[in-house]
Amino acid sequence: MVSSRIVNTNEIPELLGEWRNGTGSLAERLAVAIEQAVERGELLQHWRLPSERDLASVLGISRSTTVRSMEILAERGAIQRVHGSGTFVAGTRYPTRISSLPPSLRLKYQVGSNTDPGMISATVPSPVDLPSEALSLTAAELWEAVPGGEGSGSGYNLAGMAETRRAIAGMLTGRGLPTMPENLIITTGATQSLSLIFEQVLTPGDLVVVESPSYPTTLDMLRRVGAQIVPVRTGDGSVDAHGLARVAARSRAKMIVVMAGCNVATGHSADNALRESLVDLAHRGVMIVDDHTLGDYNPNLSAGPVAAAGDHRNMVTVGSFNKIYWGGLRIGWLRSHPSLVQSLIRAKSKTDAGSSVPSQVILTKLLRHHEQIVEVRRSQVDRRAAHGRAFLEQALPTWQLEGARVGPSLWVRLPIRDSAEFVTFAYNHGTAIGYGGMYRSDGRASPHVRLTLTSGDAEVAQGLENLRVAWSAFPGKRRQR
Repeated sequence: MVSSRIVNTNEIPELLGEWRNGTGSLAERLAVAIEQAVERGELLQHWRLPSERDLASVLGISRSTTVRSMEILAERGAIQRVHGSGTFVAGTRYPTRISSLPPSLRLKYQVGSNTDPGMISATVPSPVDLPSEALSLTAAELWEAVPGGEGSGSGYNLAGMAETRRAIAGMLTGRGLPTMPENLIITTGATQSLSLIFEQVLTPGDLVVVESPSYPTTLDMLRRVGAQIVPVRTGDGSVDAHGLARVAARSRAKMIVVMAGCNVATGHSADNALRESLVDLAHRGVMIVDDHTLGDYNPNLSAGPVAAAGDHRNMVTVGSFNKIYWGGLRIGWLRSHPSLVQSLIRAKSKTDAGSSVPSQVILTKLLRHHEQIVEVRRSQVDRRAAHGRAFLEQALPTWQLEGARVGPSLWVRLPIRDSAEFVTFAYNHGTAIGYGGMYRSDGRASPHVRLTLTSGDAEVAQGLENLRVAWSAFPGKRRQR
């Protein structure tokens, strides 16, 4: 349970913004503005609101208007009035739920299942386009591998091979983030990196600010450790720097999780204002976790890790080569202050004695071709995105493409309130796509779907055609829900 906090009356005008704009009575507009502040995470459950008299005074309205507004909020269950104690935030107008995978889609996780033609959100690139000379592994290279930099041996290396960490450090330094091997841990991917940091730093009840949409696995891991997720909704735009800082300060968040280089759904990246705000919050004691998994897909050179704008011991950056090279490598990384790295190595030792040595040897060789590989991947997704945009415009004109149009996916709004039924319907017609509700930090239903572009050209084209057929067969009455 979030501890009760009294909302300062002087914060109210900034919190509500241009609340007078809109439709309905003044009381209705005020009620909607307060609800929206709750949905943004700027007012949390159990916080005590100023008195009706104080609200009227600071907003320049009559007390009868604030009384009516509170009555509206109480009827909707958004606030709770406690006699003799005050008025407390109870929640949002609609009950929060955790969006789960539609039942039919759960079949794809069974042994022997297949999701081709592949547009599922977890699709990763094929290794076919990787430099063949870097994929070979000789016995001599394996024997000469030096786990931990201290001599050959069992192959167990908690932090990862020194040569591999030096190669990743060089890559990050080239992206504007000076890094030494002692700043790094080799992991099996961003999921393991995030799991390590969440389990080591967070305790049940800690507040974590997360942009929405976000990775479903990230949200699941936060829920498993008992964290309270405070969503910052981005919609079709990037995260508002001032709003995020305000949410973090008011909620007294312990951690902020962002995807500064490329959002998994919208493709947006953090602008300079947001990066400066995050650095400032790190100096104030908030841990900033930057998931840079898709950062290489962003051609903007200024879209590097947040820590490049001002490194600090509260900055953690995680990444993975599984989404840009090949999922079969099972290699990711975590970068932070050496003291935290040592603590995380000890935590990692409880369940994992070290990443695969052959995979690390291959990765070290692939990193010599990193810019070449990234250029190939970007050109592939750009080509498929252009085809996808043209296809949607011509064949599915009621579908609205949103987001920054950067990264390995398309974020599409369907003309229905909740896309879950259609996602299941499309799966039964041969194509698996990402359900937008699973990417929302607030757990609500969503009209969006995520279409990945990392399958081959023919697979993406066939998947789009399958979606057109599925949409034409989708019962009209469901579209109206």
